[in-house]
Amino acid sequence: MTGEVALLAEFVARAAPPPAARARAAAAVRDTLGVMLAGAIEPAACAVRAMAVDEGRGPCAVVGTPARTGASWAALANGVAAHALDFDDMCFVSLAHPSCALLPAAFAAAELAHASGATLLDAYVVGFEIECRLGIVMNPRHYHERGWHCTSTIGTVGAAAAAARMLGLTPQETAHALGIAASSACGLKENLGSMVKPLHAGMAARNGLVSAQLARRGYAASERSLDGPQGLLAAMDAQHSTLERAVVDLESHWEIVTTGITVKLYPSCAATHPTIDVLLDLRRRERIVAEAVEAIEIEVDAMTPRLLIYDRPATGLEGKFSMPFCAAAAIVDGEVGLATFDLERMQRPAIHALLPTVTMRVDPAFDREAPLSHTRVTMRLRDGRVVTGSAAGARGYPARPASDEELAAKFAACARRSIPPEAAARAWTALGGLEGMPDVATLADLLTPAVARVS
Repeated sequence: MTGEVALLAEFVARAAPPPAARARAAAAVRDTLGVMLAGAIEPAACAVRAMAVDEGRGPCAVVGTPARTGASWAALANGVAAHALDFDDMCFVSLAHPSCALLPAAFAAAELAHASGATLLDAYVVGFEIECRLGIVMNPRHYHERGWHCTSTIGTVGAAAAAARMLGLTPQETAHALGIAASSACGLKENLGSMVKPLHAGMAARNGLVSAQLARRGYAASERSLDGPQGLLAAMDAQHSTLERAVVDLESHWEIVTTGITVKLYPSCAATHPTIDVLLDLRRRERIVAEAVEAIEIEVDAMTPRLLIYDRPATGLEGKFSMPFCAAAAIVDGEVGLATFDLERMQRPAIHALLPTVTMRVDPAFDREAPLSHTRVTMRLRDGRVVTGSAAGARGYPARPASDEELAAKFAACARRSIPPEAAARAWTALGGLEGMPDVATLADLLTPAVARVS
């Protein structure tokens, strides 16, 4: 096999990530396992877990639950749980949520192989880099204009890369795994705000892992599955028609280090985060109460309204994609957390009173900057005052990284939805030493309710 696909496959199979890349990956794994514990009890995750238990058999953990199942079913279930709350990390190069597909695929493969933490981290890094390289080639048209959800489309190929590295595939086998994954990639943004959105992550994890498992068994794909005249780039209307931009500086430039991973501090669409930050800051600084607000005007980039499609959300999932609701919750409660999107809390009169006061419009100047990063808020108060604020990125973005205290607090809040606080503390500590862990499978017990460890 020759050409750019061969170069990508060689990178996946042989690249040696630098220590800084492994460190970023370790932080992402720690954060994502916490989010997975929180999402394990969500309806979307519970439905998929029930299928995984009924139809799958095997040794792989469904994180946060007593269930064990086959590797591909575990990847599916854990992927759904990781994305069920929209609290998982994201990447501004791939325009995907990377960890919710990469980690479940790699983790299930690691359990099968009893692989080390260092091996898991290397698999994560190469999968992340493949996603970024495809993002450079395919976006913004693929995501912004055509309605593809990169977490699922690009994420499937990234998960295949991570699983291929985890399973020790040769470059030739890896190329086939990427090609099989290309025919498994899908995911429509029309389903944002529904239970199908987290299913996208789960399907990407499962399909990526299955692609690598099939390739290991000799399954062969077209050499041009990614970049042929009817391959992934062409069929999914990529910004560029070749993979040339994807391979120019492989192994000399690591996106995970230079661009980084965006950690979410609010369990809602990232497009809401800069605005939430500004509103919380204004509320504290000006001592604003909800009853004092007459109007909230929010200026954003052109991509944001395509994601925040619910003006009057009827469910918690819709609320995560509603600027009026997230803005109202920030002002009413002074926080946006896991409980914010409980239906009972969403239906409070104070929230409903504020929803009509929130308007959102596009400022074309913001389109020259990174997507989903800029906002300008003007709040008019009933006493005649006008207060304003703006943000270039939110807390948790690479330029404004979350503190160790914020990350620990997020993990604890997420984990206690599935495991006791003392178990969460042990898991947090153990994950701090992930790179030196000899067998990733030992993590499963730390991420499982005590009742399962007794059975």
